[in-house]
Amino acid sequence: MFIVALCIAVVATAHPRLAVNIVVSGMSQGDIARYEKNFGKDGFLRLRSEGVEFTECYADYAPTTPEAGLATLATGTSPATHGIFSSVLFDRTSNREIKLCEKANLQSPIAQQRGIASQYTTQQFTVQTLSEAVIASHNSNRAITIAHTPISAMILAGRKGECYWIDNNGKWSTAECYTKELPLWVEAYNRDDLNRVFATDSWYGRYTRDYYRNSHSTDIALYEKSGNKRPHSQRKESDKWIENLMRMPSGNIAIFEFAKRAVNSLLPLRVGEECKVLNICLDIPRIIAEKYGADSIEYEDMLYSLDISLAEFLTYLYAQTSSRQDIVVTLTSDGGVSPTIRDNNDSSRFNTRQFEVIMNAFLSARYGQDSWILGYSNGSLYLNHDVVYKHKKSLVEIQNEVAAFALQYRGITNAITATALRSTQFSRGAVALVQNGYNPRRSGDVLITLEAERIELDSERVAMSGSIYSYDRHIPLIISGAGIVPQQEIQRISNEQIAPSLATLIGVSRPQYSEAAILHIK
Repeated sequence: MFIVALCIAVVATAHPRLAVNIVVSGMSQGDIARYEKNFGKDGFLRLRSEGVEFTECYADYAPTTPEAGLATLATGTSPATHGIFSSVLFDRTSNREIKLCEKANLQSPIAQQRGIASQYTTQQFTVQTLSEAVIASHNSNRAITIAHTPISAMILAGRKGECYWIDNNGKWSTAECYTKELPLWVEAYNRDDLNRVFATDSWYGRYTRDYYRNSHSTDIALYEKSGNKRPHSQRKESDKWIENLMRMPSGNIAIFEFAKRAVNSLLPLRVGEECKVLNICLDIPRIIAEKYGADSIEYEDMLYSLDISLAEFLTYLYAQTSSRQDIVVTLTSDGGVSPTIRDNNDSSRFNTRQFEVIMNAFLSARYGQDSWILGYSNGSLYLNHDVVYKHKKSLVEIQNEVAAFALQYRGITNAITATALRSTQFSRGAVALVQNGYNPRRSGDVLITLEAERIELDSERVAMSGSIYSYDRHIPLIISGAGIVPQQEIQRISNEQIAPSLATLIGVSRPQYSEAAILHIK
């Protein structure tokens, strides 16, 4: 839903009728330049050569999680307003941990009927998205959002529109909060079982080892230069095709094939004053970057495969209309990932569970044994307010005590209380980023930032997003089509500006809570 910074002065004719917004999750701003020598001319490089590239687009908040990035792209506001910065929330009323987009008090997984899942909810969304603004502007407008995972799709879509993701059966699914039945074009796609067709048993590299810039690899099977012989697969996982689809480049192929069907569903493009939006979130790049590292051959090979899939999709998309004025294509990211951590020593990992235990032990030693800590999530430490009040202590005092003690913990660079964030306006530096990511209803009592290149302890990942540093915050932004003159812009901009700028370009009101400035191209 987003991505489009525009120059209204450039588009003197009618508004484009179709906005296609592509989010490459986990992609850093420098990735296209780093690998452009091996990209084809019709994918990433086509968008860049035919559109405007903003080389200084940043997320001006922390934590820079995928959830926060997607919500900011969708709403044109920061997490301080939209309140989405983690897949895990804490309900202050019940003191229970809940999952974003899922109904509370779920006792067991709920079986879905004909691709309609009932366990998901949009009640946690409180800020209008671009898709919602488009739908509200005209009763014939449509917005379709697709992603690999339900949480990504739902955050981008918001509370209205069509929203689809790949379920645990490898089929395209949605939730009953969006519709009671799948449309015929989605049911037909599922009957063809195309996702299974795209899945592969093993990951074979596209090229020989010497072709890649990166050198580290784990699971990919590479061709050898001598004889160019096909490598032998080390594992046979044909019974795990759905799992493979969600962690290999074939998952991106599946997304773009489904996106073509979505384009067909949205045709014709120009009927009266209707406008239509197609949001595509690619979760696979982030999953691969976190599992193998952005400096791995796996990540690099995925980008080459993605470039080919993108080129095929763009060719198909542009063939559906006689005028490029009718289409605007934007490409961006929800945030980058950290440099790769390939060991588990204390200098690179932050043990969140240990941090909770130590904080609770500290408070218990000072004020009495009890469950003082409610939990921790993405830099937010939550105090148990019931326990604080039971011991007749000042919440502000406890927050200050915890913040001061947390600064003694190795790996933490800053700790600031919720009270300070509510009472003081910070204009620059790391604390200002934290303040932009602080939501009074959902954030914790003490917010911390970690040292550069330190990630939270997770045995399954060698890289993560969420920090205050530029490797997470500096994202790509390219806008192409709709009469936009090709150029490169080096002005510093925020990802909050994308949604309202796109709304202006396609001729609808900006999302209700967005106050960011419209992007202009000189």
